[in-house]
Amino acid sequence: MLSHATTSLAERPPATRRRVVVAALVPTARVSNLGPAALTVALAAIPTVVGVARGDSVVTSPLIVVCLVGGAALGWAVEDATADVLAPLPVSSPVRATLRMLFVAVVATFGMASAVLVVALRSGLPARILDRLPEAAAAATVALAVGLVAVRRGERAAGPVAVTAGLLGAALVAALANRWPSVLPTFVSGPVHYRWWLLATAGAAVAIRAGRDPGRR
Repeated sequence: MLSHATTSLAERPPATRRRVVVAALVPTARVSNLGPAALTVALAAIPTVVGVARGDSVVTSPLIVVCLVGGAALGWAVEDATADVLAPLPVSSPVRATLRMLFVAVVATFGMASAVLVVALRSGLPARILDRLPEAAAAATVALAVGLVAVRRGERAAGPVAVTAGLLGAALVAALANRWPSVLPTFVSGPVHYRWWLLATAGAAVAIRAGRDPGRR
């Protein structure tokens, strides 16, 4: 009976896997650090709101902050507060991590979209607003990579570490771009700005490897 209950999710029929995942949605949402993620993005949006209230015509820098912090806020999803309780259940660690990321991503995206909407309604969107997407993606994947590596090494309170790493990682790349402007991207639009996607891809690769089931090598 016990061995049957602990059969891995991948070995179950598709219908059964879906039911198991759906049953895990609400419990996973409750432990996904949605409150800290929402507060993180809300604090980052304050400069944008203040700038709009003052009637500033250029709010590009505050929007960069919002998008970077919104991306890095995905790092809150790396913490698995129910790891000891849910480990025997047929919902694997990578599945739970993916669900937490989805929930946190929804919260972070809502916060970023709200800040962008406030700017759009008041003074119009700044030019090259889509350039913020690769920057946010890079901050998010760096946060996940560092956070999941920390969790794999036994750190339970990895959320703050992950969020900080996502912000500092993006800031470090932008700072080094002053030294190597033809190689590294910065927060200003340019011919190498697309390379934020390369950083995002590298971070995602590390996160996927570190987020594997702990029982696998």
